[in-house]
Parts: sequence; C-alpha cells; structure tokens
Amino acid sequence: MAEVVRDDQLPAGAGTAPEVSAISAASVLLLRDNPFEVLMIHRHEKSRFVPNAWVFPGGAVDDDDHELSDGSVVNTMRVAAARELFEETGIWLGLTLRDAAEKRRKLLARQVRFGDLFAEAPIDFERLVWTARWITPVGVPRRFDTYFFLACVGRDVVATAEQNEAVEVVWISPARAVERHMSGDFPLVFPTLKNLEAIVGFASSADLLEVRRRAEIATTRPILVLENGQKKIILP
Repeated sequence: MAEVVRDDQLPAGAGTAPEVSAISAASVLLLRDNPFEVLMIHRHEKSRFVPNAWVFPGGAVDDDDHELSDGSVVNTMRVAAARELFEETGIWLGLTLRDAAEKRRKLLARQVRFGDLFAEAPIDFERLVWTARWITPVGVPRRFDTYFFLACVGRDVVATAEQNEAVEVVWISPARAVERHMSGDFPLVFPTLKNLEAIVGFASSADLLEVRRRAEIATTRPILVLENGQKKIILP
C-alpha cells in the first residue's frame, strides 16, 4: 500500500538521488510518565540533514561504540544510542556522572571518550529496549540503517540542547506531536512520524516497554516512488 508523503516528511533531494550505502545509526525514544511523554529535539535550520525537523536523539555509530558492546549488533546500537542521547541532550542513563555538563562538553570536543565516562559511571544498556529498525529507501541522498530504542527516565531529569545540531528540546505526548505535525507546525520526517504513531495510545512507559520487550522486531524497508508528480512511500 502506497502512502503519499509531504515534502517536509522527507530529506531534501529525496526521490532523485543515486543509490548510496546506508549508514549504521541508533536513536532513542526517551519516555517519562504522568503524563506519558517522549523527548524530541529540534534540529538547527542550517543542519546538513533534515534541517528544522523535530527528531529523536540519535546519530551514526562511532568506531568506539563497538568497544563497549558484547559484539552483537543490537548491543552496539544500544551503546551508540546511549552516547548520542548524552551528547545531544545531556542525559546520562547510567550511575551518577560527576560534572556531567563539563564531561559532555569534552566528549563533544573529542577530548574524552565515551568509554572513559562509562568506566566512571556504568550504564545498564538493557534499559534500552529495541523497538524498531528502519532502513532509508533508495533515492534519498543520505541513507541510514537505524535501530530505534525505548528508555524511561523520571520527571526530574533535565534535557538541554547542545546548540550545534540541535537547538531546542521538548517533552511532548506522542499524540500531540502527531497532531501538530499534521497541522504543519511540527516538522517530522516519515520514520519519526511512524514511530510516534506506533506509541500513541499507551498510557505509561511501563506498559509500552513490556510490550516491546516481548516483540519480534522486523526490519522496515520503505520504498520511495514517484507517481504523477507525487512522492509515495510503500511499506512492504
């Protein structure tokens, strides 16, 4: 079944770009309760990829991420997701990290390694529950093979944008994010929209995490097509 997509749901140049390899990446749907909300970050209007879009914290896998993994692909992605979450929002999922803001700055400046911070304040990577895997369709200028994870934090946890790639953060209900996107004032790319739609209707992070821990995760491989001047996504 083909679904028409708006231009703001796709990266610039989508539909006409030559085929390129997909980059391994990881992303976090960070949740909190009472009310049930998800953390989203607003990308800089001058970002090279999906400028001005609202996205989940995440990014490409680093070589160093493999060092903290048990060797499995999923756990390597968990490491990458936790690192990207800290870099982009300042949220550390492990034991208390002293002087976290300064260590975040040094990590972003490549003056320390994520493994050094992990040794100081270990993270239980099982907190990150694998919920989806999306591979960007052929025809998009930059393609990603992205593993999406769920994690939960308390309402006292503070998120801050790093002011380079991301300029703003917001906690928002999944339903409200989808509603605002449909009205045109909350830009979301297609995979972000679909991952939000998948968690609309849940009342708590505990309920959602329990369901997804038991789920078999299929790889979503959208196909981008052009028909009569319209861009459409087919979800096989």
